[in-house]
Amino acid sequence: MRTRLSIAPITGLISAEFLSLLGNQIAAIAIPILVLQQSQSTIITGLAVLVNNFPYVIAALIGGRAIDRFGAWQVSVLGDLLSFVSVMVLPITFIIYPGNVSSFFIISLILIGALFDPTGIAARHTLVSALSRFAVKRLDNINTIRGGLENAADFIGPALGIGLISMVRINNTFFINAASFLISACIFAYTVPKKRKRTKRVLNADIFAGVRFIFSNTQLRTLAVTGIVTGFVIASLLGLLLLILATQKFHSTTLFGISISAFSITATISALFFSKFNRFYSYSVIYYVGLLIIGAGVFASGIATTQYGVVFSASLAGAAGSGNPLEQTILQQQTSKQNAGQVFAALPAIRFAAGSVGLLATGWLAELYDVSLILLLEGSVLIITAVCGWFIAPLKNVTPNEV
Repeated sequence: MRTRLSIAPITGLISAEFLSLLGNQIAAIAIPILVLQQSQSTIITGLAVLVNNFPYVIAALIGGRAIDRFGAWQVSVLGDLLSFVSVMVLPITFIIYPGNVSSFFIISLILIGALFDPTGIAARHTLVSALSRFAVKRLDNINTIRGGLENAADFIGPALGIGLISMVRINNTFFINAASFLISACIFAYTVPKKRKRTKRVLNADIFAGVRFIFSNTQLRTLAVTGIVTGFVIASLLGLLLLILATQKFHSTTLFGISISAFSITATISALFFSKFNRFYSYSVIYYVGLLIIGAGVFASGIATTQYGVVFSASLAGAAGSGNPLEQTILQQQTSKQNAGQVFAALPAIRFAAGSVGLLATGWLAELYDVSLILLLEGSVLIITAVCGWFIAPLKNVTPNEV
């Protein structure tokens, strides 16, 4: 009985986290389709996609402070509840005012709705270390499961979103998507105990405190700097380069979808092996070999001469998914409770900002140079980053957090 009670909170958190991530991926597919149908404008649709992702940067500045001020439990539940409301409002607005909604209102509605997701995600991250101790489970084992499910949500969510749209139409897809956030909030609130007493803490008024802490910590600074390069390359690969390669060189949109799926599947599988890798290899081996594999996959995409070669290259680039749970483990080991919210919100924001720059820069480069050349260049940059990081900034192992 004791064992069942002790693992209930971490099981509930992981389940709620998966549902919430799944909802985010469905929304990422459904929002541009709905906006395009209603606005008939590719410009507004593009802005909607950008706005739906932009809050990750805002969360680094504001969301992290909210977690540290009001508590991770409260922010996690509130974030999912507000996501539920915001996802419901968008289709209801289009139903009530068909063809009569301004572009500014659409963009504002999507921005407001997307603000709550990254903060809720960061809030749950800050609780993992304590709940894994309560469950008497190794932190790397817990993060292996979480990393695998996160990558699985990236793969399942878009496919599920397309399936729902084809079966129940776009508006009903939004209502089902909204239900996923509500169920996530209920599972979390029911299974994860709420802290009754909170010690009074003096919060750092600096909104960049999380970023400053990351760059003052040797381990986290390494993750941030290499993450900037990785975020730049991965975002441009998945968001643009594979699409251009598939459609312009091989004249196949199906190839793009298969390549993205192959990337997600190998990322999920490799993330599930993190706890096993962690028993035999150092953090540096896992992390930098992972970067080498990603770089090799991107480079291989540039020299692929067949569709099978493109799919293989995408699979290779995704085969370093164990880096995700490793980053979470290092974050949890290096960050104190006092500033956990700001730090956990800041690191993904740094990578996302680099990814946004990567998409813009790659889009500009693709107008001037062949896509294969860009893939070779970006793959080489990531390989060089991995080799330099191995010698200049090795990651130090910390004794696994068990109890």
